[in-house]
Amino acid sequence: MITRPRHRDVPSVTLTGHGYAYTRSRYDGEDKTVYLHQLCAIAGGADPYDVFSETTDVHHRPLHEWLDLDEDVPPTPIEVGDQLIPAIDTPESVEVTPRWDHRERNLGGVADD
Repeated sequence: MITRPRHRDVPSVTLTGHGYAYTRSRYDGEDKTVYLHQLCAIAGGADPYDVFSETTDVHHRPLHEWLDLDEDVPPTPIEVGDQLIPAIDTPESVEVTPRWDHRERNLGGVADD
């Protein structure tokens, strides 16, 4: 018996208003979203169960921690004039951290996605 494949939309890559890249695909009427920094964390050796856990976030490390830059260089994403410089997504630039620690440190206790 031949069955028809379920309807799928082609995934797209987009930036959030905060400068985070994500891909979204619609499958059987449901949106599935994955952030590029989550995939980079997995590529860097993080356990996927930790990356997608409700108790953790994938955090963009400060640039001076993984690049040879001064501590005064602001982290990305950042607005420069009217331009948004997006987050730098590489396995070296991200780490999995406890959700509350990440949100308290970077976001004042609120979600960024």
